[in-house]
Amino acid sequence: MKDRAKTKKQLQSERAGTYLGAEKQALSELEHQITERQHAEEALHQSEAKYRSIFENAVEGIFQSTPDSQLIAVNPAMARIFGFASPEEMVREVTNIGQQLYINYENRRRFEKLLAEHGTVRGFEAQFYRKDGSTLWGSLNVRAVRDGTGNILYYEGMLEDITVRKQIEEELRRSEEKYRNIFENASEGIFQITPDGRYLSVNPSLAKIHGYSSPEEMLLTVTDIAHQLYVDPSRRAELKRLLEENGSVKDFEIMMRRKDRGLQWVSVTSHVVKDANGEIIYYEGTLQDITSRKFTAEELGNLRNSLRGIISAMSSMIEIKDPGTSGHQQRVSEIAAAIAGEMGLAHDTIEHIRVAGMIHDAGKISVPAEILSKPASLTEAEYNLIKVHPQAGYDMLKDAGLPYPIADMVLQHHERLDGSGYPQGLKGPDILLEARILAVADVVEAIASPRPYRPARGQDAALDEITKDKGILFDPEAVSICVRLFRKKNEVG
Repeated sequence: MKDRAKTKKQLQSERAGTYLGAEKQALSELEHQITERQHAEEALHQSEAKYRSIFENAVEGIFQSTPDSQLIAVNPAMARIFGFASPEEMVREVTNIGQQLYINYENRRRFEKLLAEHGTVRGFEAQFYRKDGSTLWGSLNVRAVRDGTGNILYYEGMLEDITVRKQIEEELRRSEEKYRNIFENASEGIFQITPDGRYLSVNPSLAKIHGYSSPEEMLLTVTDIAHQLYVDPSRRAELKRLLEENGSVKDFEIMMRRKDRGLQWVSVTSHVVKDANGEIIYYEGTLQDITSRKFTAEELGNLRNSLRGIISAMSSMIEIKDPGTSGHQQRVSEIAAAIAGEMGLAHDTIEHIRVAGMIHDAGKISVPAEILSKPASLTEAEYNLIKVHPQAGYDMLKDAGLPYPIADMVLQHHERLDGSGYPQGLKGPDILLEARILAVADVVEAIASPRPYRPARGQDAALDEITKDKGILFDPEAVSICVRLFRKKNEVG
């Protein structure tokens, strides 16, 4: 009986201890849960603070808006982008995003459609109004936030102000369009070409110059410029050498072959384009077809050579007829050309004066040889025959196809400023400048050299003669230059 009672007491004690242990364990678990909750709340607080900081300090605009175009929240950057003083002001004043902010309301509809279909939209670009009515370009990255049944609660996302980028893109587009128009419509050929001789780009004019129907055909066909286009491939190597040494080349003339294998002359102006490391990427430049000019120049050169031969032969015939003045026309030609050069006259004008000097006495062929070589003074009748030679020379040359005004220079080379010359008695500006130059050279050479009827009077006497009559008989500028040239020659000699 006693043992049984003890056992019961012990059982009661054991039960009480079990209850106390369970209660302690429950308390311990409660404390642990409270601690974990506190930690979770702290972590949540820290996370909230972290994302609040991101929201408040982000450079991009961050927002939440309802499907019916009302703002829920915006960050300071969003307000600043749109010109509002604060997020609160923007949320308060913007009651319909589509109508108040979007310049084109259709963009808002398209934006909403994309969100509804895909749930997210990235890089959606549109133009918006600022508070002050000015405009901006924005790029949107947005997602739709839905409830458990799939209905859209709101949109949230970011907006980046890309106005500057869009302005730069527009300027680049306009610049590209401008230069594209120049490239497409230029009369000169324009090209970019690699150092190994492959075209990167050619404009329509370049293709046309080389006989191709289009730039595309030329790019496909011409893969080795040196051997396909250059008549002499070594000229390509020479052009490359000049480009690499100087960085650019101007008016480099090359003979090339057209698509039909016909020959053509071209003039190339090009420069080198390099990368950041100084390596050549390509050459670019312009090309002109100068075939007509070159062939004309060659023809003119041949004509000039033939003309020189004829003029030389004519000059020799005159000297045979009048041996007492041998070399006179050649020397007059040289003196007159030198004066014209010092005057700064055009190259063609100087050449015409040079030719006229060589044949200015051509009319003497019509004068009897005994008069030309007479060792005594001429009678008046004989002198009158001599005075016919400018007109006779003109009559011989006027229809010979010589460039103007060579024949007229021959006709006028004995005219004088005061009207005392012959054969027409012209005065001052009525006499061609070229003839006035020729007259000074003729007189100087004639006085300085011997004649059948008198010995040479010498250079000084000749220069004194034209100086005495400077501005009276002879062109003052031509006289001054002639005297200066002879004085300079004597100083050097």
